[in-house]
Amino acid sequence: MSIRFGATIVQVISFPDVRNDFQFAESLGLDNGWVIDQFRIDGEPEIPLLEAWTTLAAVAAVTERIRIGSLVTNVAMRNPGVLAKSILTVDDVSNGRVEAAIGAGFYPSEHAALGVDFLDPAGRILRLREVAELLDRALRGETVSQSGEHVQIVDAMFRPRPVQQPRPPLWVAAQSRKTLRTAASVADAVVTLGEHNERIERSLPAFRARMEYLDQACGEIGRDPKSLRRCYYAGWADEPIFASSDSAAEHIGRYAEAGATDFTFFLANDADESIHGPVTAGRMGTRRQFELLAREVFPVFRR
Repeated sequence: MSIRFGATIVQVISFPDVRNDFQFAESLGLDNGWVIDQFRIDGEPEIPLLEAWTTLAAVAAVTERIRIGSLVTNVAMRNPGVLAKSILTVDDVSNGRVEAAIGAGFYPSEHAALGVDFLDPAGRILRLREVAELLDRALRGETVSQSGEHVQIVDAMFRPRPVQQPRPPLWVAAQSRKTLRTAASVADAVVTLGEHNERIERSLPAFRARMEYLDQACGEIGRDPKSLRRCYYAGWADEPIFASSDSAAEHIGRYAEAGATDFTFFLANDADESIHGPVTAGRMGTRRQFELLAREVFPVFRR
């Protein structure tokens, strides 16, 4: 399975800057460009943040090749039927370049600000599974009825039909065993974070353990584990990936050996005043650093 690379573009900047970052990522030959899906930045609610799916629709119209998505869409924040319609719309605008990545929700304060219940872990996991099951059908352009604890859809017809067949790829964010099982049962790809603020000595074993469990979960349902892509979301752990080409190659190689097939890295934009710390720490890359990796490192792993 060929390794793919993407850029995470945090849309706390104006849309022209977002557009330019996606076009830059596309010019480097990156496979994916992602925005984040938050109502606000946790702890800093005054920072302006563009909404994810309307931003993606605009990005779709000004790019040509790069695949796009939100890493990851919080299923608590949107009616799941409306979310499916948004994804199908961006699939249409982009001519089949959208990736549908979803997660259970992470920040209680964000939910409180919107009056959305922040469920306990079991509740969030169940809601994620129900939405994943709905999207698996709705994104095929089917007419769907579903009666669950969190998802109630009655004879909802999803049009336009998807450009991508049989549907846009579905990604599930998974850290726990239950969410990994959801990914194994319904998703095309799983995305997992490193251990927050931990070095590779702790983050890598945790990632490897998840991948081993994912293989087990696939085996138990008769799925080929190799049919499920595995994305490592870099920059969450304290790993100086952008310190040098050698550092990047070492990190990519070690996570690839542990099972990663996809990577995404934070792309810094000078218009974002908060980037100095992450860039200095090597957890976020400048354009110059991305250019260096795209020239010297990424091609080694694409072979």
